[in-house]
Amino acid sequence: MPGSQPKQIRFNALEQGNPSFQSFGLWAHPRDKAVDYTSIRYWAEYAQLLERGLFDNLFIADVYGMPDVYEGSKDGALRNGCQSPSVDPAVLLPAMAAVTENLCFTMTGSCTYEQPYQFARRISTLDHLLEGRLGWNIVTSYLASGARAMGLDGLIAHDKRYDMADEFCEAVYRLWEQSWADGSLVKDKTTRIYADPSKVEEIVFEGEFHRFRAVHAVEPSPQRTPVLFQAGGSERGRRFAGTHAEGIYLNGTTTEIVRDKIATMTKELEAVGRSRESAKFFAGVSIFVDETEELARARYNDYLQYTSFEGLIATMSGIMGIDLSNYPVDQPIEYEENDANRSALEMFTRGNKWTLRQVLEEKALCGTNMALVGSPEQIADELIRWMDETDLDGFNVARIVAHETFENVIDMVIPILQDRGRYKTEYAPGTFREKLFGTDRIPETHLAGTFRR
Repeated sequence: MPGSQPKQIRFNALEQGNPSFQSFGLWAHPRDKAVDYTSIRYWAEYAQLLERGLFDNLFIADVYGMPDVYEGSKDGALRNGCQSPSVDPAVLLPAMAAVTENLCFTMTGSCTYEQPYQFARRISTLDHLLEGRLGWNIVTSYLASGARAMGLDGLIAHDKRYDMADEFCEAVYRLWEQSWADGSLVKDKTTRIYADPSKVEEIVFEGEFHRFRAVHAVEPSPQRTPVLFQAGGSERGRRFAGTHAEGIYLNGTTTEIVRDKIATMTKELEAVGRSRESAKFFAGVSIFVDETEELARARYNDYLQYTSFEGLIATMSGIMGIDLSNYPVDQPIEYEENDANRSALEMFTRGNKWTLRQVLEEKALCGTNMALVGSPEQIADELIRWMDETDLDGFNVARIVAHETFENVIDMVIPILQDRGRYKTEYAPGTFREKLFGTDRIPETHLAGTFRR
């Protein structure tokens, strides 16, 4: 809009609790610290670094199972430490929250394999411990190995998983928003009344996939419902995000693709009575920066020496549900509809017609993200261009070499963005939702808000 103030860029750190996430095999780099990912000190230092850089959020992806589609085996992923083995993200959060004050944390939780009562209890506990700095990345889980690990013969059909997720979300919303009315907590030592039972309601839930009768086990947390993130790019996933997501993670290789995706998602929001302003959009990016473009490209080439092509293809095979070992290197990957991750599958097939050689050459260090290589000024210019040409709200910045990636972004790029007025110089106060939207509760225009008493 003419005369409007340009948006400030928001940064989430994009991570997963394993040796290599979006940069395949880089745990082996001499300066990389990710071999310590099972250490509490690793995560505490990580969180403190991000808070020094005024990052909004540490976004921790997660999966059930591990990639085992490539050559019909788990070996390629495990041998190269690529998205396996992994730790439970929920367990990491309190330790990081204890050494930070403003950094927020988004954990991934599966609607396919969790139970609403148990999950709602865990989330409310975490929101208390994090003092309202919690987000939930809603997923439906796409690995067949995860389905088998949870006692199933194979993946539940793609669209049915979203039907289950819709019901799951309604169930946890009712526990968080409806079970305990405002004013139900008394905490009066004189009268010896902790909670007013007349304002606490048992939720009776009778769904197709879940049924329970329960009072929510945890008293209302600072946000009640955590900030809700989602990354579904399929047609069914977009409808789901339109109903539920407050933070939407998307990918695209050009500004035109990303702009069109945001426009499409905005229509999904409006279809259920929500506005564009009710959600923040983030694009995945991997940043290779140094004092000059020449040094940045040298850094990129140095990292490239430590990539694992086997790890990359093993992981991509698992994500897309296609055994890429069957493909000639110069044959475009064909869209084969299955019940795995259709967003990634469409990105590499219908969107661009990638060959295996292109994936090997261009995605070994950034996975599904776009890669930016250059001097601090060049990186800042490009981030601002993507913001201004697409209507993005920010970026999910992936770790390449721990913790060097974020040290470089914080020390080289962020000061330039701040000088240009495109990045905050201090945190806004309050909970995660207050920092993002300026409100302490999820609005009544959102499905969760309709259950509020």
